[in-house]
Amino acid sequence: MSSQIFRMPSIREINPDDPMGKLRQDLLFAFHIVHMLGQPSGMGSHLTARLPGSETFLFHVHNFGFGEVTPDLIHEADFELKVLSGQNVDINPTLHIHTCIYAARPDVTCILHTHAKHVTALSATGENITVLTQGGARLYDECVLFDEDDGVALGKEPGSAMAKALADRSCMVLKNHGLLTAAPSIPAAVILADTMEKEAEIQLRAMAAGALSPPSADGSKRTKEYLFNEKMFGRGWTFLLRKLAAQKPEVMHM
Repeated sequence: MSSQIFRMPSIREINPDDPMGKLRQDLLFAFHIVHMLGQPSGMGSHLTARLPGSETFLFHVHNFGFGEVTPDLIHEADFELKVLSGQNVDINPTLHIHTCIYAARPDVTCILHTHAKHVTALSATGENITVLTQGGARLYDECVLFDEDDGVALGKEPGSAMAKALADRSCMVLKNHGLLTAAPSIPAAVILADTMEKEAEIQLRAMAAGALSPPSADGSKRTKEYLFNEKMFGRGWTFLLRKLAAQKPEVMHM
C-alpha cells in the first residue's frame, strides 16, 4: 500500500484566470458538503457567494435541495434580487437577508443558512451556543442569538435587522429557526456552520446531564486564535472535499 498522503482529491480543472469559475465550483462543492454533513433542511436553506467587493452574488434556483444542485442551477443576481443569468429562474425572496449582510460587510463573501436540528432545538430554549469543547472554540465570542418574529423574512427590513445584530461577527443562532454564518470564504462559512451544529448537540446533551462547565475564557481565546483563520479553514475544507469525493465522486467533475 502506498504511504502517500493525498491532500486534494481529483477535481475538474478551472482556469486560474477565471475567479468566477472557481467561485462557482467551490459553491457547488459547498452545497453538496452541507448536504453530506446533514444540514440540507429540505428546500428551506440558502447558500450564496460573491467575489470580493462585488455587488452581485451566486445563488441556487429556489425549491431545489442542496443535494440536488448542479452547475446549471447556480445563477447570478444583483442586490435587488434581479436574476442576471438564465431565463425564468426562481430566486428565493428571503435572500435579502444575504444582500443586506453583504452590503453591510465588505469582508463577507459567503453566507449560509440552514435549519440545523440541534441548533434549532437549542434556540427553542432561548439559549445561545456556549463553547464547551476545544473544537468549538472557533465559535468563542462569534455567535449572536437573534430573536426573530414569527414571519417569513420578506423584504429588506428583516435582513437589515440581522445585519445590524450580526455586526462584525460570523455566526447567528436564529431563535426557533436555525443558523446563519457569514464569512470571508466559502470554506469558513461551511465549517463554522458544521461547528455550530456539533457544539449545539454537545450543549444539549450536557444540559440534559447537569450544569454546564465551559473551559476558561483564556483557553478558548487561545484555541480560537489557532483555529479561526483561513489556513485552518482550508485544511478542514480539503478534508471535507476528500469525504465528498469518496461519497459523490461525480460532483467533483461537474
